[in-house]
Amino acid sequence: MRNANEGISLAAIVAKETTTGKWNGTGGGIGLGTGGIGLFIGGVSGSKQEQTQRAKNFESPKEEEYSLLNVYGSIIKVLVFGVLFGLSARLFTSLSNTGSDFAEPVTTTTATGKIQSIMGGMAEMVSILGTVVPFLVIITAMIWFLFFSSKREKEELTRVEREAAKTKLRIDVYRRLRYVESDHVVFDPITGREVPAERTCINKLIEALVDESNDISKRN
Repeated sequence: MRNANEGISLAAIVAKETTTGKWNGTGGGIGLGTGGIGLFIGGVSGSKQEQTQRAKNFESPKEEEYSLLNVYGSIIKVLVFGVLFGLSARLFTSLSNTGSDFAEPVTTTTATGKIQSIMGGMAEMVSILGTVVPFLVIITAMIWFLFFSSKREKEELTRVEREAAKTKLRIDVYRRLRYVESDHVVFDPITGREVPAERTCINKLIEALVDESNDISKRN
């Protein structure tokens, strides 16, 4: 087992190899208005952060964020389906009508007439569905927003709170991890476990140590 003070902590490396600052500059352009052509010049500024690749690999676990996509993702998919179906139905009906306008007069007793009759029936059915389906989708969306959206919001809040508690444990584990440059490994001084100093390996080590900590807490 390695000496607990061997190497340097990951957090210290990230702090040392991350720089933040501000940038300033000037910008300009030409505009055309009712008074004629105008020239403008002004100052612009912002903030920047630079990191070494090693600092990026050794960054701490991220805090879990509330995701609107998790809440509204399913109903958005339904709405998109309704819009696409309606547009596709209109396109199909339009093409069918265009084809029938240029078609030669035929009777329903001929093969061509039978095909056109079938296509006409299909076009009529698709046209009806192109109106009904988007309407049903809108009704479904309204019902979902009225009766089910609050439940999904609560579920997402619960997920964020649960993950936030887990993230706190991840950060606690992360802060004690140390990097040994000579061996290019990251190790935990408490358990002695070590892994190659790669992002995926470090994440797996953190997750394994958090799970072990949770198991010990449950037994106690």
